[in-house]
Amino acid sequence: MHTKRDTIGSASDACNPTRREFLALGASAAALGALGWSRYLGAQPRDAWNGGQLMHLIPAASHERFLIKASFKGPLQAAPHLSVDGRLFDGVQTDPEGRFWRFDATSLRPGTQYELRIVDAGGGPLCDAWPLKTFPAPDAAPGRMRILAYTCAGGYDGQPLVEGQTTWLDMGARRRLLARGMSFRPDVVIANGDHIYWDQLTWLNKGLEFAKHVRERFWDKFGGPLDLSVPMLHPRNRPIFLGVCDYQIPGLYGTTLRSTPAFFLTDDHDNFENDEFDAAVAALPPDTYGTLGAEQTQRLYYPEFLPDKNRPEWLPGGEKAGAPAGTNICFGTLRYGKLLEVVLYDCRRYLDQKGIHAKVIPQWVEDWVIARTRAEDTVHFMHCPSLPFGYSSGKLGDWYPDTLDEKIGKLVLYRPKAGWQRGWLAQHQRLIAALAAQNKRQPVIIQGDFHASSAGKIVRSGELSLAHPVHAILTGTLGTGDMAFPSSFRKMESSPSQLVSMDEALRPTEKNGFTVIDVTPDRLRFSMFLWRPPQPLEQIDTMRPALVYEVPRKDS
Repeated sequence: MHTKRDTIGSASDACNPTRREFLALGASAAALGALGWSRYLGAQPRDAWNGGQLMHLIPAASHERFLIKASFKGPLQAAPHLSVDGRLFDGVQTDPEGRFWRFDATSLRPGTQYELRIVDAGGGPLCDAWPLKTFPAPDAAPGRMRILAYTCAGGYDGQPLVEGQTTWLDMGARRRLLARGMSFRPDVVIANGDHIYWDQLTWLNKGLEFAKHVRERFWDKFGGPLDLSVPMLHPRNRPIFLGVCDYQIPGLYGTTLRSTPAFFLTDDHDNFENDEFDAAVAALPPDTYGTLGAEQTQRLYYPEFLPDKNRPEWLPGGEKAGAPAGTNICFGTLRYGKLLEVVLYDCRRYLDQKGIHAKVIPQWVEDWVIARTRAEDTVHFMHCPSLPFGYSSGKLGDWYPDTLDEKIGKLVLYRPKAGWQRGWLAQHQRLIAALAAQNKRQPVIIQGDFHASSAGKIVRSGELSLAHPVHAILTGTLGTGDMAFPSSFRKMESSPSQLVSMDEALRPTEKNGFTVIDVTPDRLRFSMFLWRPPQPLEQIDTMRPALVYEVPRKDS
């Protein structure tokens, strides 16, 4: 492994609805119009592609299937269809009004670029055609691929809760960061968790003044607080829920990802809470209203994980009512021929609190992850958890028992961490031991959740002497503002757990950014891009990698 500074090529893409069109959404859109969203919708130049009445479109792909989530600026009166090289697939309505639709194209050829178009019931086009390509067959040997990876893209950038400090990054800057990442023409996007920030109980346990600001500056803008006694799509909650989600997902992505398959992994804030434990609230495992909120967000806005022959259908998160056949909402596989496999796993949804027997992911999921790690049937392999390995910021949901001693401002092990379970660390040790034991492949983890970018090697984990160092990459945060960085919120920066020894190429750096991952048979190359206000916004368009971290193939 070595690091260096470098640059990679560029081009960009965006499509934005107008304010007049956007206001056609009705109640939820009217609330957003009052927030001045139109200034973000015009933040990037239009391309020549005409999205018609589409508000957003996010596709997923495998070697034989496309799964697409789309929304329109107003309800459709009849079901649309997806044309794939002239073959029609029926749209499935996923909301009560007919704004949101799902398209599931099956029995496709591997490694093939198709021409797609959404058409109305009579066959008339609802948007321009666009290209989308299936992945190579599992036994194919592609020569390269490129991934754009980041975390924490959500958040509402209205009036800050604390004067002089932003809560989330301005949406215009966020869109510009995404455009810069997309300019490198990735084959795949991995958006690792926290697509939605709209916490409920954990926004009210910070004192009366903070709660007052939350209500006035956030909740009242979208119609008030959610009613936690009923689901998110209940008529009492629906306008608020849709307004919040429209702002944070279509408001960022629009149709930018239409030709780039995306893997959206969920984390704690997608369950509408932060991971906290105190006398007032225990946010893990998530409550029913939060898990239903996450499921409903995904049902409307971003695709589930498509089936994989090596991932059992009976894993938790599969066979959800109304979900496409064979998909899973929490645990997924990115398989790109024999070149790369990535296992993606949500570390919040099924976390339990069973003491020394506790687990972050269910036993069946652990068995699957370890079995795929041991298979060694691709050139490269990566874990992609929503909860980082190696690092801690002292919060409840870490794998580690480190907690903050506020008197000295450092993480310590001599104080018990409220709510933390010893079994979580035991599972961590089993997973990292399996990663480190690979004989043919470098052990690599790409991870989200933490509001930072970093790169390094884990050389020891607790009492484990790892057979091989484990490369751990924090891919960067797209949407974090001043207050959400650990140095502000927790009064300390993230750092390696005291139970871990790391060789750090880049210490956790509190800037906004993303990572471009180039995969070739001989190496993995992580180009890490960093930017943060008050740097000029224009610097985003031409920024170069702050660090290039390379992991050569083991036998090269």
